[in-house]
Amino acid sequence: MKPIVLATGWVLCLCLAISLNAQISKLPAVDLFTLDGIRINPASISNDNMPMILVFFKTYDNKCCENLFSICEAHEEMLAEKGVKMIAICIDCVGKIEHVKPFVYGHGLDIEVYVDKNGDLKRKMGIPDAPYTILYDQKMEVYCKYNGYCAGSQEMVCEKMNECLNKMALSQ
Repeated sequence: MKPIVLATGWVLCLCLAISLNAQISKLPAVDLFTLDGIRINPASISNDNMPMILVFFKTYDNKCCENLFSICEAHEEMLAEKGVKMIAICIDCVGKIEHVKPFVYGHGLDIEVYVDKNGDLKRKMGIPDAPYTILYDQKMEVYCKYNGYCAGSQEMVCEKMNECLNKMALSQ
């Protein structure tokens, strides 16, 4: 993966809308598909009482890809070892998923990737467009969410996930 050069625009990430009492919480029961076309219910996705990152993306959108790659890199380097799970949801399929598997494997993404083939999850969760990132705490409640991409978002994700992990440690 290419390293992301931080621009002065990263400050915009600090202006994200953090919503501790968010409307989006546990994942709704709709159809998602694995890269092999197997139907799964996102309501069954969990991370064994650990935080999780959910990134909505489109394979043809450069900003979505930059966002996905930078958060994957940060996850791999700083969060995976702490038990944080990352899942990517492709939302550009409109009924067909054949192009997603080569995209994922071609970019060496080592995360769970699902396809929202008909946009049901996106609609049910009120996701306006991609890129869209949601950070869940250990109870699968929204800890933070961010619509859009700006350079430096990977640092923001790590910072917020570390805050979440610290709160978990304090509550135990």
